[in-house]
Amino acid sequence: MRVPQVKIIQPLEEQVKRLRVAAYVRVSSDSEDQLNSFSVQMEHYTGLIKDNAEWNFAGIYADEGITGMAADKRESFQRLLKDCRAGKIDRILVKSISRFARNSADTISVTRELKQLGVSIYFEKEGIDTADMGSEMLLSMLGAVAQEESVSISRNLQWGIRKRMQKGEYVTASVPFGYSYIDRTLVPNEKEAAVVRDIFQYYISGMGMQEIVNELMRNGIQPPRKAKEWCISDIQYILTNEKYIGDSLLQKKLTVGEFPSRRVKNDGDLSQYYVENSHPAIIEKEVFAQAEKLIEQKRLTGSVHSVYPLSKKLVCGVCGTVFRRKTSGREFDTTTWVCRAHYLNTEKCPMKPVTETEIHRAFCFLYNKLLLHKTVILEGLLQDLQEIKRRDQCSHPDVIMMNRELLESLKQVHFLTQLHSKGVLSTDVYLERRTALDKKTAELQKKLLSSQQTNKLDEVIGQTEKLLSILYEGTPVTRFDADIFEDIVEKIEVSHEAFCFHLKNGLHLLEKR
Repeated sequence: MRVPQVKIIQPLEEQVKRLRVAAYVRVSSDSEDQLNSFSVQMEHYTGLIKDNAEWNFAGIYADEGITGMAADKRESFQRLLKDCRAGKIDRILVKSISRFARNSADTISVTRELKQLGVSIYFEKEGIDTADMGSEMLLSMLGAVAQEESVSISRNLQWGIRKRMQKGEYVTASVPFGYSYIDRTLVPNEKEAAVVRDIFQYYISGMGMQEIVNELMRNGIQPPRKAKEWCISDIQYILTNEKYIGDSLLQKKLTVGEFPSRRVKNDGDLSQYYVENSHPAIIEKEVFAQAEKLIEQKRLTGSVHSVYPLSKKLVCGVCGTVFRRKTSGREFDTTTWVCRAHYLNTEKCPMKPVTETEIHRAFCFLYNKLLLHKTVILEGLLQDLQEIKRRDQCSHPDVIMMNRELLESLKQVHFLTQLHSKGVLSTDVYLERRTALDKKTAELQKKLLSSQQTNKLDEVIGQTEKLLSILYEGTPVTRFDADIFEDIVEKIEVSHEAFCFHLKNGLHLLEKR
């Protein structure tokens, strides 16, 4: 039997790789000496990393005064994760688990993801290094303790806030349009305050909410919350917000759940506190009362619009033609909507007319279901959309750079074609180089197309956030509300069996007939 010959190949000497080390710093909002503590931590970790000969300084990522329970609100923390995913960091230093994430589920999720990316975390206080495979169970246990601590802190903070509400001392951090937050109080922002006064004057002079929206957009007035445009819900919010007369209704919303927690409308579950003269007024109480009375009158009689709310919104599910409005009856008290194609020729389209009452009833059913199930339907959708956006941002370089590269590729193609036509380049060389350039151009165009889709995704996310804000402020409806309809519905596709509501955030929901 022939003995196999084995040749041993010795490994190369392993080169010492300098780790790219970053630190994450967060100071609790309840810290008495927040800024000093913040600077001390910054100085500590900067010196610690730079003094280690085996480490390269990869930066300090710091969040000030933000609760650890909501990771998505910590901008520097999200930037840290993004840089880790981009392969810029090998190791993270952090003071403690509670400074990293107080939600044990988030702690484990993030550390596992980073571990898969080859990034280790060292928790200084607990002495835990995630580079050690045996640390995960201990990390889970300590994370649970930190989570419970966070719940306790949150409850204490809520208790303190409610006590301040009872004394009339609490000033909400939510700043309404028309105000600025200065020295822990609301102060009129004169530029925005003038717009608020105009809105009240427009409304009490007889303009509808949609007309006011059109007027503001026509005058180029910047909408609240950095939105792209004004909407009816913005006008309604301003006209009904007691803060514009210098008063404050506290605890309009309450926090339910713990992990994750969410804000919901306070429908009598907890006490509310009405504080008079809590800050300077923008609107006189008489003007506010006048607007309030007018809103109530319109609510009882139905909203009046210069254009019918359903106009250009109803589309035939059979032929795709827009519906038209038609009245009948002795007193013209019966309103129907009919497919234009069917109206002109019943043989061309079999879709029969539908009563306005049926459409209104279907919308009320749809809105109330959305109101009831908003957390399941919309918050889950919003999280999915944000995750898709995050992945897209990680996979695509800067759009400007891609456009420059595409332009350069096209210039090279043009130049190459000229050289070939003049006989400077042979056909073989021309085809070889042209093929490579065409491939590069196609890849860049594909990336740019994907980037454009990301921009569209931003719009969908914005519309979904807007829809959620409308629903959180809303209450169940028993009759058709034209303002709400205008804010959330793009169009309705009518079929024999159902109404398909196309919402402005791209969501399609069916309501059976």
